[in-house]
Amino acid sequence: MGNENWKRKFIAIYTGQFFSLLSSAAVQFSIIWWLTDTTGGSPLVLTLAGLAGFLPQALVGPFAGTITDRYSRKLMMILADMTVALGSLLLFTTMYFNEPSILLVIFVLVIRSLATAFHMPAMQASVPLLAPEEHLTKVAGWGQTVSSISNIAGPAVGMSLLAVSSLEWVLLLDVFGAVIASSILLFIHIPRVPRTEEKVSSSFITEMKEGYHAIVKRPVVLRLTITVTIVALLFIPLGTYFPLMTRNHFEKGVVEAGIVEIVFAIGLIVGGSLLGVLGDRFNKVKMMATGMMLMGATLFISGLLSPSFFYAFIVLAGLVGLSGPFFSAPFYALIQTEIEPQLLGRVFGFVTSLSLLATPIGYLVAGVLIELTSVATLFSLTGILIVINAVITVKAK
Repeated sequence: MGNENWKRKFIAIYTGQFFSLLSSAAVQFSIIWWLTDTTGGSPLVLTLAGLAGFLPQALVGPFAGTITDRYSRKLMMILADMTVALGSLLLFTTMYFNEPSILLVIFVLVIRSLATAFHMPAMQASVPLLAPEEHLTKVAGWGQTVSSISNIAGPAVGMSLLAVSSLEWVLLLDVFGAVIASSILLFIHIPRVPRTEEKVSSSFITEMKEGYHAIVKRPVVLRLTITVTIVALLFIPLGTYFPLMTRNHFEKGVVEAGIVEIVFAIGLIVGGSLLGVLGDRFNKVKMMATGMMLMGATLFISGLLSPSFFYAFIVLAGLVGLSGPFFSAPFYALIQTEIEPQLLGRVFGFVTSLSLLATPIGYLVAGVLIELTSVATLFSLTGILIVINAVITVKAK
């Protein structure tokens, strides 16, 4: 790639994305807290809010990916950021003059989810157009680090702002974050992938099917997509049960649960940072398998710990966090390497939708297992299944 300034471009892009992700995480937390406080913690409202946060993105993902491949990826990212900003601005205006309805708040969450459905594939599909192929894992590590820091700091920022003001003023933070990210993108040149005459005249559905076939016709990509989806199904629900593990199994309180969450978050940041420095030196598939193996082993051991070994659980929680970027970032980099640039938006749309649609199944299974056994048993069983996926991943090539 004859572009010696690719690192500077990513520093600029990820700086803008940091502000966008940070403000979005703060607003997302604040909205959920407002709904909890306003409704007295209504399970129905909180369930609707949860569905509004991920279901639109899951359902629209393949369509959004196809649109992303048809048009400018930079434009898609800017439009997605500004759509989120407009949704927050609408809610701010309503809250400033009147008390908003619960349905309006849910609607804004749906808008945010739809915007994410376009932003994620556009961002991931842009990476190989800017970075040399041999550095894709490193770039994915940078992205994981930015995302982890934003998701950790965002709720803290939202909580702090809510303590001194009210939700409507927190919403303005989202507008500023989107404006900063979009303004930086305006000055970044992201090459457009040329389309042949045949592609220009093909139908939308035909193009969407091409994204599906791009995965199915590549055995390695298909097998790894399946294993990563299974790991998402197993682990994402488990992430919400760390406080329950602290409380029920180790018989500790809220302070200890908070320490576990902080150590887990530090692990995520360290894992992403290590990939950002060393990611290009190792085989992507082996790195994915290593990350899964570490995650599975630490979860398995966590479930076997005696209640008196809480401090060991804290260390293991950090290792679980560390392991996450080691299989997710190389997976993104592998897709960017194996799939043609003109198909990447569609492929990432499908991959993201699969993981999101698997999540509620994982929650259902995890909830049933906890009722029938215990949260410690769930940790160990999940660890065994993830280790099995690690073994399958090693044999993917």
